Parts: sequence; C-alpha cells; structure tokens
Amino acid sequence: MNITEVLVPAQDIAWLPWAVQYFFYIGSAYAAAILFLIALIFKDSTSHLFRSSLVVIMAIGAIVGPLALTGDLHQPGRAWHFYAHLTPWSWMSLGSLFLPLFSGLTVLTAWLYLREDIAQLKHSDNPFLRKLALLTLGQWQVSSKQLLIVASLTVLSGLSIAVYTGAEIAVIASRPLWNQPASPLLWFTTAFIAAIGFTLLMSAFLPSSKGLFTACDQKIIKNTVSLNGVLGVILVSIWASNHSHFSLYENSDWVINITSMTAALLVCILLSFASEQVLNHRVGLALMSFTCLVCAWVVRWVTMMEVQTIPRFDAGAFPYELPMGSAGWLGIIGMLGLWLAMALFASEVISLRKNAASHSSLSRTPNL
Repeated sequence: MNITEVLVPAQDIAWLPWAVQYFFYIGSAYAAAILFLIALIFKDSTSHLFRSSLVVIMAIGAIVGPLALTGDLHQPGRAWHFYAHLTPWSWMSLGSLFLPLFSGLTVLTAWLYLREDIAQLKHSDNPFLRKLALLTLGQWQVSSKQLLIVASLTVLSGLSIAVYTGAEIAVIASRPLWNQPASPLLWFTTAFIAAIGFTLLMSAFLPSSKGLFTACDQKIIKNTVSLNGVLGVILVSIWASNHSHFSLYENSDWVINITSMTAALLVCILLSFASEQVLNHRVGLALMSFTCLVCAWVVRWVTMMEVQTIPRFDAGAFPYELPMGSAGWLGIIGMLGLWLAMALFASEVISLRKNAASHSSLSRTPNL
C-alpha cells in the first residue's frame, strides 16, 4: 500500500478587500436610490434633509464604489477590456454595462433634485461656491412627475446592479457558501442598513439638523432597519447552514464570525425601535449610524473574505491577515476618506431653509 500526501500550496486570495468596499458602497447607493424614491413619493411627509441625504449618498456611493472596483481589478487600465472584449454570458461583463449607466443616473437624479440648493450658492460668501451656482444650467424647473420618472429609472438601474453583483459571486460553484440564493439576498438586505447608516452620517454634517427628521422620516428609518435586520438574521442562519462539507457551527472561529454578524444585526434592530429618542440627539445619531455601517461591513467581510479561508481541496488552514498597504488598511481608510470628503463638500450645497412642502425643485412646472 502506498500513501500519497497531497499538499496544496499557498495561493493568493481571489477577492481582495477592494471587492468588499465595492459591495459596501455600491450597495448603499442602490438601496439609497430605492429609499429616495419612497421618500419622494411621500414628499409631503418627508423632510428635505432626509431626501437630500439619501440622494447625496446615492450619488457618492455610485462614484466611490466603481473606484474601489478598479482596485480589485488589480490595475485600473484593465477595465477597458470589458468593453473591447464583451462577453454577454459573463455577469462581470454585463456589470461593465450596468455600472456606468447606474452611476450616471444617480448623478443626474442628485443634480435635478438639488438644483435649487445649488442655485442658492450664488448668495455664498465663498467665491468658489458662487461659481458652482452656474451648474444649474439655467432657471428652468423640474416637475414632480419628471423627477419621479428619473428616480424610478435610477431604481431600475440600481436593481440591475444588485442582481449582477450578487450573481457574479453566487455563480462560483467551488464555494458552497457563495453558490446559494442566500448570499445575494443577504448582501441586498444589508445594503439598506448601510444606506441608513450613511444617511444618518450625512445628516450629521448638515447645519442645524437636530430635530429636523419628520415622523415619516423616522418611520422609514425604523422600518428599513428593523425589517432588513430581521431578514438578515434569518438569512445568516440559512447561509451558514449551506456548506455541504464543512460545518461552520463546529468550528470555533466560525462560531465567532456567525455570532458577530447576528449580534450586529440584533443591535441595529434594537436601536431602530428606539429611533424616536436616538435620532433626536447627536450622540444617538452617531451611534446608530456607526452601528449600521459596522453591521453591513461585518456581513460583507465575513461572507466574502472569511469564506476564502475555508480550504476547498485540502484539510489545512488558510488564514488571512489584512495587510497595511493599498490592498488592505490603507485602501479601506483611503476610500472612507474619499467618501467623507465628498460628503463634506456636498453638505456645503444643501440648504435646509426649505421644508418638504415648499422645496421648489419639486414644483409642478413641467419644463424639463
């Protein structure tokens, strides 16, 4: 009898932390697009603060997310190959068509909604901001119906992003934890939690934002976090049970991972039920924003990065250590810094002097 030991050499990780960042930011963008459309439909009950925060993080996420994606492609110039060699049977190739369309629509929607705020910059003491008022491109106005149409198209485009981002990983049959319906559903539901986290963070940058959330705003926030939090807890348990050769519940490290995801979701649910008290205080606002963002990030990190540490053909351990360079901590901090810089700049544009009923960008004059 001969005994042959098969050793699998160490391999580079397939999906880098850049992919987690892409899913994180682009997920917040398409979820914010859906929430913005809902807030726009109920514009008489929602505040300009809430709608502005949603439309801004939608546009920022759709800009920052693709930049993170180019990092995951290992070299930005590689992106043009998707267009030079189109392969319609590949989800990644289809995504190269869906993504620019979505990013363009988010920026268009944000610009149309915030045109009146941009026009107000002509009264600014800052000469640079006064020049930005020219971005309105005239005195014409957007009707509510026209804005709803554009926002609806953005939502449809966002759903195509949700489908393609989930499918491009779920089709990998060699990873049972990816190759299941629970994976894309889990990323989709927690994207709304990320969107709420960024919305609350954005609202904290705006002047005099304390107490400006209406009852309808708070209801949308509460229902979004609680509903998706409950769905997330259910999906985590389903997702963790769908590995045919490796029991996550028998591994101490994975018990910690599953517990971390579940605990983060439960904390978000608890905070959502206390949203009326939490959202009226700066500390509570920051706490809920931080919790939602951490929750969405932890879910993506565990389900995308930690899954790759499970050996496919060997019995050994394949631990992953987050590097300090651009593929690790530096990249994560850099992208967050870019998001914050864009959010701070956008906060200079948004005016909170108008309420939901009188925001003139939603006038009924049909002259787009």
